[in-house]
Amino acid sequence: MDHAFAYNRRALRGIYEHVIGHANWTIHQANPEPRNLPALREWAPDGVIGHITDPEFAEGLISWGGPVVSTTSALGIELFPVVDVDHTAAGRLGAEHFLEHGHGSFAFFGSDSTEFSRERERGFRETIESAGFKVLSCHADPLLSRHKDESWIRTEEEIERWLLQLPRPCAVFVSNDVSARTVTNAANQLGLRIPEELSILSVDNDEFECLFTAPTLSSIEIPAVQIGRAAARILEQTLEGEPVENGRLLPPVQVIERQSTDLVATKDHAVVKAVSYIRTNLTEQISVDDIADAAQCSRRTLERRFREALERTVHDELMRQRLARVRRLLQETDIPLEKLARQTGFTDSRRLGLVFRKKFGTTPAAFRRSLD
Repeated sequence: MDHAFAYNRRALRGIYEHVIGHANWTIHQANPEPRNLPALREWAPDGVIGHITDPEFAEGLISWGGPVVSTTSALGIELFPVVDVDHTAAGRLGAEHFLEHGHGSFAFFGSDSTEFSRERERGFRETIESAGFKVLSCHADPLLSRHKDESWIRTEEEIERWLLQLPRPCAVFVSNDVSARTVTNAANQLGLRIPEELSILSVDNDEFECLFTAPTLSSIEIPAVQIGRAAARILEQTLEGEPVENGRLLPPVQVIERQSTDLVATKDHAVVKAVSYIRTNLTEQISVDDIADAAQCSRRTLERRFREALERTVHDELMRQRLARVRRLLQETDIPLEKLARQTGFTDSRRLGLVFRKKFGTTPAAFRRSLD
């Protein structure tokens, strides 16, 4: 696995966590490159877990003949068992995030030859089009490596031409964080304001890419640690001669919102104030009346303006933001449910459980277990 990508580092953490608890393995780490195939054959491992994106490297592993589990579906799912995020679901989540923020113009930037990018675009496009809107796409190939020998200037110029053709304001979904930083830099060179004119969201939540960019990038978090654990389990089962599944797709966790989408796409200042107040007071047991007071209008007026701008109630927005925080805490921490409920504005774990189950069809405890 290439350490340059945060996804791989987190997946490796999951692999090591499984090994510590279940397996007596000796592990050698190397980048998934064809030049490392001779060393792999010489070392003669019992199995390989790899982030396999290079067709030549994949062919070399097939020729080697041992059991392989891949942590990416970049080359499809036919070659090896794959454990990965559900990329189509990630695209749907991105579309839902933009729709919930009231956007009406949409675009996608990614690759049309890389499987994960195609799937993310498909989920995004299907959701946007089912809501009655269109998606304008720009494809750049390949998006798999930041080390490719290519002209930076030519790539940026192509992106700039595309960005200038987009309607404004526009919600732009980018297939991964590395590409999103390139798109954001191009927008900055053009003097386009983010998020006022272009609202940018990507996938992977690589904190280096997201925080190194100005403004900081919103991104969809994927369960990389859990993917690493699952890949290790499948390889262990294979080595022990047990029947194994062909692969497993895990749902994306949630949108981690930063500056690049920190905007409700409406000119209604009361709605903007209300959404901002909710965001900064999620740990408190605030009411709709409290939110209306912060927006400086009556509850009835705010409810009407909320429906006109976002097609949902103030309470719906409060629950949407609270549940997003709940899912993140369930994924990232072992906080007991009673304490977690209080930290997300719910009166107790019972109330949290009722709301969570109604929204997601499962309990908080079951959702947490599904990530292991």
